[in-house]
Amino acid sequence: MTDKTTDADQPVQYIKGVGPKKAERFKKLGVKTVGDLLFHFPMRYEDRSKFKTIAELEVGEVAVIKVTVKSARAMFRGRGRRMFEVAFADSTGILRANWFSFSAKALTARFAVGGEWIVSGKVSFNKYRGSKTITHPDTEAVTPGDQEESLNFGHITPVYPLTEGLSQKSVRNAAHTALKYLEHLDDIVPTALNRRYKLPSLATSVRRTHWPQEGADIQAFAEFKTREQKKLIFNEFFLIQSGLALKRNKAKKTYPGSGMKVDESLISKIKKLLPFTLTNAQERVLKEISADMGADSPMSRLLQGDVGSGKTVIALSAALIAVRNKKQVAIMAPTEILATQHYRSIIGLLQDTGVSVALLTSGSSAKKQAYENIRSGKTHIVVGTHAIIQDAVGFKDLGLAIIDEQHRFGVTQRASLIGKGSRPHTLIMTATPIPRTLAMTLYGDLDVSVIDELPPGRGSIVTRIYQQSNRLSAIRVVRDQISAGRQAFIVYPLVDESDKLQLKAATVMFEQFKNEEFEGLRLGLTHGRMKSAEKEEALGRFTKKEIDILISTTVIEVGIDQPNATVMMIEHADRFGLSQLHQLRGRVGRSAHRSYCLLMAEAGHGNPAWDRLRIMEKSRDGFKIAEADLQLRGSGDFFGVKQSGLPEFKIGNILRDHKILSEARKAAFALIKRDPNLSKPEHAQLRRALTERWREKFELGEIG
Repeated sequence: MTDKTTDADQPVQYIKGVGPKKAERFKKLGVKTVGDLLFHFPMRYEDRSKFKTIAELEVGEVAVIKVTVKSARAMFRGRGRRMFEVAFADSTGILRANWFSFSAKALTARFAVGGEWIVSGKVSFNKYRGSKTITHPDTEAVTPGDQEESLNFGHITPVYPLTEGLSQKSVRNAAHTALKYLEHLDDIVPTALNRRYKLPSLATSVRRTHWPQEGADIQAFAEFKTREQKKLIFNEFFLIQSGLALKRNKAKKTYPGSGMKVDESLISKIKKLLPFTLTNAQERVLKEISADMGADSPMSRLLQGDVGSGKTVIALSAALIAVRNKKQVAIMAPTEILATQHYRSIIGLLQDTGVSVALLTSGSSAKKQAYENIRSGKTHIVVGTHAIIQDAVGFKDLGLAIIDEQHRFGVTQRASLIGKGSRPHTLIMTATPIPRTLAMTLYGDLDVSVIDELPPGRGSIVTRIYQQSNRLSAIRVVRDQISAGRQAFIVYPLVDESDKLQLKAATVMFEQFKNEEFEGLRLGLTHGRMKSAEKEEALGRFTKKEIDILISTTVIEVGIDQPNATVMMIEHADRFGLSQLHQLRGRVGRSAHRSYCLLMAEAGHGNPAWDRLRIMEKSRDGFKIAEADLQLRGSGDFFGVKQSGLPEFKIGNILRDHKILSEARKAAFALIKRDPNLSKPEHAQLRRALTERWREKFELGEIG
């Protein structure tokens, strides 16, 4: 096969030994070009310069050995459970490897007696079998000729992420062949910055991360602490932060005379509309937002606040500033429930003010008239779901776009709302506290305000974990609160029965509760698949206290404000992320009465899932919980990559590498400040990379 091009942009299929079929498999790993392959880094390394014998293995160590198959068979281990055992041997003894999830036919064929294998994993000792054991080890067959192949033996060897149909050897060979294209890689980091941070060249860093030098510290590579890895991590973060800096620069462009009139008399009038006094934190944040809206550049601000901290009131205050300046306001929420809750809160506060507020959702009636009122400017504030961004909706003069729980919207949806006006101010709100490292990556182009204080008069929330064996105690708490005149939520993760997870769904348990545990009480049901009118009816009856217990899916995670509800019972709590549990808990504790959050767990004491729920018992601080959630689940699962737009880094990890992230951010923002159009020759590679890879994400248009 001949090479079709001479640079790293050529399809990976033209690498020797790959071809069209393997290229399709590489695509599943996100590898389409030679350049992608060069940045498909090992997940770990094995020191194959000298193998230990079985006799030398120590219990507890992660070992790599070279052994021969003595026997391979499926066997029973009691109570009808099966396992597959392979006995490996060398001249010093026997090592047994066990699999508990397996296809006996496939493993029997794979581990033929006499076959030679590289086996790695954590060593334990099975006292019943009287031998050293590795459970679910990583294995790699030794084939004729391997001994002479320098790629697989005799040094620190890379171990790559795989997909079905690709072996370690095939990926290893392809990655090694791709190294000849290193000279075609462009370094986006200018030479001066590489010198300042003492970073090695890009080519050297890629080469050594795939193939460490002889005598290299394998532990340093495992912990991503080598100079070469730091360089690659810095490059990833630097590119993202440069894009954020450019986006921020673009947003901060000034338009003389465009600032709104904001003075103390206006703020005082707004405060008089509120039936309570703002907290110090709310006062501080309102001041920050007022200053932004009075400036000659559009506001781009993220408003963070824990559950129940009073973000909606601040958003309304910002909206009134815009209305008093003869501008319209759009407030977009991800669900009809949340949009309706905002709408009701706002019209309740704006009675007799002359401010016209409209609710616009997919279930709204009289849409034609609503569109006309918005287009003519008769409607001042529009509250709604994604229905607001439909083509039929046009504003006379949109001056402020407020996006609530914005991680639930896509980039194009957010841009569509902002595009309804001419450079409107933008306020993004979230009740999901976002750890600093994640905020720097997701919202690094925004100014950030934090409401870190709850309004007075909020009761305590007692959080308890219950196993199924202690379920009656939790039911008793619910009944006691109902007897005291309070109300309760019971939340399930699914609407219908799931064979896969075998979870009890809201619809099934509604019937059981009605006829058994809560017989005689008034129960209601709401979930995401119900029609808008049905959800509205159930929520309305709950608000009017016509329902004692509302059984729901996570559709009520945000947007329900019923101070009389004092119990949040969450079924299968160990299936939820901590931040989501915290959001659900925030639906109670909204009055002076003591509230209860009951976490029903499948896991028992000592199980990692139980330990995770213990964090909820110990803390009500949303930011501490979010940090713990991020540590446990990783950045990709915190919001969900698709929803959040969080980039999937090849080697960087915003938790592990937070110091490098801070350095890269500082360097990127300083560079964009000096060269806002990236017009200098030394910044050409950075400009090209941003234009080609990130223009849409950062809404950069033509840079410069």
